[in-house]
Amino acid sequence: MSGTDTPSLMTAAWRGFRRICPRCGQANLFSAYLKPVGTCPVCATDYSGIEAEDGPAWLTVLSLGPFLVPLAFGVAVSGWPAVITYPVLAVAITGAVLLLLPRMKGLFLAVLWVSRRGPPIKSEGDG
Repeated sequence: MSGTDTPSLMTAAWRGFRRICPRCGQANLFSAYLKPVGTCPVCATDYSGIEAEDGPAWLTVLSLGPFLVPLAFGVAVSGWPAVITYPVLAVAITGAVLLLLPRMKGLFLAVLWVSRRGPPIKSEGDG
């Protein structure tokens, strides 16, 4: 891959969601839970100038809301003891957010990176 190659938006977004480099798809995008690498060790793409801000948190809540709100409502009207159900529900919601947040941040970073790079170059796997 030369220095000017940019994958399609869908390819980069899928790679970001999987928490790997949107450009090469080989190296990890994060050095810690939510800390992106400054530069990809494989393709040397610089990610230090991309700031996701509150976008990933917003996208996580927006994605989980349609599933978690009916679940919470169902538990509330189920008649089960609140002492048991609310802590279990809180753990489930927290777990879902913690699982999805780094993936949404990777997706968000990938989309921001592609949008700053210009038009994508078609490759064999992009259809």
